[in-house]
Amino acid sequence: MIALYRLAERAASWAGKIGAFCALLAGLFTCLDIAIRNFGGQGILGTVDITQLMIVGCAFLTIPYGFMSDSHVAVDIVTTRLPLRARALCRAFSALLGGALMLAIGWFGIGQAQTVAMMGDKSQTIALPMIWFWYPLLAGAFFTVALIVLIVLRHLAVVFTGREVIAPMEQQAEVL
Repeated sequence: MIALYRLAERAASWAGKIGAFCALLAGLFTCLDIAIRNFGGQGILGTVDITQLMIVGCAFLTIPYGFMSDSHVAVDIVTTRLPLRARALCRAFSALLGGALMLAIGWFGIGQAQTVAMMGDKSQTIALPMIWFWYPLLAGAFFTVALIVLIVLRHLAVVFTGREVIAPMEQQAEVL
């Protein structure tokens, strides 16, 4: 279980790095487009399409890392005063709620992605297949659901044993 959990942490970390790289690319394309326009050029054809694709990738590929590193925003005024087992039970429940949301996003996203693929929709300026925009959303949503299963099991292990069986992932400030 511990080896699987550590493997999942590494995979989530890599997904987060890819998501961060997508954000970097979106920023670079936007800045380059602005610079070219300021010097009298026509800008980069498809900047909006490329930026939108990169932002979707950024958003949904960094969500798994946020869950795995427990770095999302939380208001824990009440839960910090609870005993370890009760706190772990609350964390397991909140992870389940997050998992339910991500499962719903993925589930309903499949239907939308199928419609987009069936219709052959393309982006407005450079005709990127719109299904490309759904790949990072679906991958990130379902990968997060898989990770949440492990996260819930980790918290339940604390509930039943009364101690941290698997130490949580350390948050890392990394530069790409």
